[in-house]
Amino acid sequence: MKTEQIIKKQARGAMRGNMSKLIAAAGLASLVLLLLEYLEYLVLYIGNAVNLDTGEVKDGYTVFYLLTVSGFAAAALFASPLLNGFLRMSADTAIKKECRSVDVFYYFKGGRLYFKTILFNLVLYLIYASASSALNLSGILSWLLPDIFAAEMSLRIESVLTVFVSIVTVILRIIVFLIFAYYPLLAYAIKGDMRISCIFKMLGFSIKHFSQAFRLTLSFAGWFALCFFVVPVIYVAPYFAVSSAMSARWLLELDGSRREV
Repeated sequence: MKTEQIIKKQARGAMRGNMSKLIAAAGLASLVLLLLEYLEYLVLYIGNAVNLDTGEVKDGYTVFYLLTVSGFAAAALFASPLLNGFLRMSADTAIKKECRSVDVFYYFKGGRLYFKTILFNLVLYLIYASASSALNLSGILSWLLPDIFAAEMSLRIESVLTVFVSIVTVILRIIVFLIFAYYPLLAYAIKGDMRISCIFKMLGFSIKHFSQAFRLTLSFAGWFALCFFVVPVIYVAPYFAVSSAMSARWLLELDGSRREV
């Protein structure tokens, strides 16, 4: 039996009796972030700042648009410890075979831990966003092959090219996430708290164990595809989180990295 299959089997066993709590935590975190996104669109719509057909910002509304987007981005950041709480519950499920519903608010305990978690998430996001921007496939291809992108193309060729660029972009962003954010997020959940500087210290660990993270993620490809129908994500999100925490826990212990965080 492959390592990924063993991990997933152990994760399913650990989730028994904890599934409803994990679903509720994942649902709460997702609902809050989606609500903030919806409110952002609503404010922009009411403010008549964006062209609904093209998505472009209307003339004279740039400042209003930037203030609105920045405000809701800040709100999402301040709510982001809910995701850390869900990951902590997943880690407890993987390690202790049980979790507490209230731990979705674990990182809201006390000002120090809360603001440290916000800063932790902000640093991770900035690293991820910077790396993802550097791998903007559409921009890179436009720069390398300007003649092709400037030329008139048939609708079919343009559609195929768009799909290809979209698929490769998603793959690149997953790789960036696995290298820069995957293990730090899990280590933070397993430990409950750690120094922010360990985000950078764990880069070597993340690169060293990238293949394990990638293979485990790839083994969920079928499950992720089912999420197109939305409802399966209720099961897939906790399943993937617990499996990831279980894998990271053993790798951290074997590597000795837990003594550094």
